[in-house]
Amino acid sequence: MTTPETPTDTANPAAAERRTERRLPVADIVISLGLAALFGNAFWIATEWSVRAGLFPRMVTGVGLALALLHVVILLLRARTPVPVVEERVDADDEAEGDVEYVFAHAGGRAWAGSLAWVAAFFVGLYVAGLFVVAPLFALTYLRFSVRRPWVFSVAYAAVILAVLYLAFEVALQLPVPPGLFL
Repeated sequence: MTTPETPTDTANPAAAERRTERRLPVADIVISLGLAALFGNAFWIATEWSVRAGLFPRMVTGVGLALALLHVVILLLRARTPVPVVEERVDADDEAEGDVEYVFAHAGGRAWAGSLAWVAAFFVGLYVAGLFVVAPLFALTYLRFSVRRPWVFSVAYAAVILAVLYLAFEVALQLPVPPGLFL
C-alpha cells in the first residue's frame, strides 16, 4: 500500500514529481478569445478607412489581436504540460493581498462600484471634454485621490500623459483627435 506524498516528504523528491495535474484555464481562454474577436473586428473596420486615418488603429488592433492569440496559445501549451502538485497548507492571512486572483476573489461590491465609477467617469469625460483634457485630468485625480500618490508624482504623470498623447497624435501621426462635446 502506498501513501500519498506530502510536502514534508523530502526524502523522496521523485515521488513528489510523479503527482501532476493539468488544468485548463477556461475563463482566461474565453476572455482572451473575446479580446481577439474585438481586436479582429476593429482591425477589419479600420481596413476600410484611408491609409492615413487607419494607420494607428490598424497598428494597435493588429498588435492587440496578435497578443490575445499568443496568450491563448500559451495557456493551451501550459495546460498540456503536467505541473507537479505541491500541496501546501495556506492560511487566509498568508495569501498575498496584492495578488490579482486574491483581489478579484475578495473585492466587495463597494470596491467594484468604485472601480466602475472611475471607468465610467473617464469615458463620460472623454465624450464631453475630449482626450487632451480628460486623460491628464483623469490621471491626476485618479492617482492623487484613489491611489493616494503624492501631488508631485500625480502632476508629473499627468504632464507626461499629455505630452505623449499630443506628440503621438498631433505631431507624429498628424491625426485630429475629437475635441469633445463642448470644446
